[in-house]
Amino acid sequence: MDELNVSTKNPHALISEIIDKINNNNIRSWMYNETDEIFYHKGPQYIDHIYFKVKVDDARGILKFILYSDGNKFAESRAFQLLEGMLGRHFSGSTQII
Repeated sequence: MDELNVSTKNPHALISEIIDKINNNNIRSWMYNETDEIFYHKGPQYIDHIYFKVKVDDARGILKFILYSDGNKFAESRAFQLLEGMLGRHFSGSTQII
């Protein structure tokens, strides 16, 4: 699996909410790089190895979190678990992983 699809009523609003929570330290283990438009985990075993870019399917209300990796198998093996955990803890009422 190289992407995680998340269903939500307003994909652009969800992206903004994630970024706002990161900027307000409500989500502390993730970062957002505005220049490259990527999300990445701050853990030292992940930060230089994996990141996610997001594509929006407005018509279907879906965010596609696409994994990019340098090939580090440990980081790859945990990437989606970390992303799903963050989404579940902070956005379980407004998202569904599909």
